[in-house]
Amino acid sequence: MFYARINKIKVFNNREGFLGLFNRAELRIYGYASPSGGASLTPDELLALPDDAARRQRLLDAVATEAEHFAQSSHLQIDGVRDNQTLTFGETGILLYRSDAVPDALHLQLWVIESDEDVRRLATDIDGIINSDAFKGLATAFITALAVSNPIVTASIGLGTVFANLLRQKLRANRDDLVGYWQAALHRAEHYPHGTRDRQDVADTTGNLLVDYTLFGIINN
Repeated sequence: MFYARINKIKVFNNREGFLGLFNRAELRIYGYASPSGGASLTPDELLALPDDAARRQRLLDAVATEAEHFAQSSHLQIDGVRDNQTLTFGETGILLYRSDAVPDALHLQLWVIESDEDVRRLATDIDGIINSDAFKGLATAFITALAVSNPIVTASIGLGTVFANLLRQKLRANRDDLVGYWQAALHRAEHYPHGTRDRQDVADTTGNLLVDYTLFGIINN
């Protein structure tokens, strides 16, 4: 068995209140993982398609899969969160991923949002994906990845990053507050060769969160 989980999150600024007044926020936490073989896509597979229209559709399907992963992700709501508060989630943490086997690659994402909107609806706006600059530039990134030693991992990371950029744009457009966003693009050979990994106080991309996470696997010989 293999598990990936978030153990603890520290929130420096909850994005709520003014000059220390009413400084309690309702936060929604979303976390999910994309294993290799899920939303991954190799440059060779993309280039083997007959034309640009087919490649565009294949990329769209792959990024839409990322959106579906987000919509079905582990999530919870925590009320009354203050600045500089540490959030703990019991002995089991927030389970992001579970499988019978240790995956070859894993892309973890964690979102902390202070919002009055249903962000899941935003994640499934396919029109926004099609028309985004991030999506239009994805084909070039995949072709460039041909020169990379492990293009499957690079492709999987690229899809998750594009989706993250799309969702951040939508949150800003809908006046929702992004409290923090963290991702980890991990490869078994480099990051968890024995199926385990444990990290504390990992900074997110916004500088507003610290994340503790654990990968735990039992390898049957």
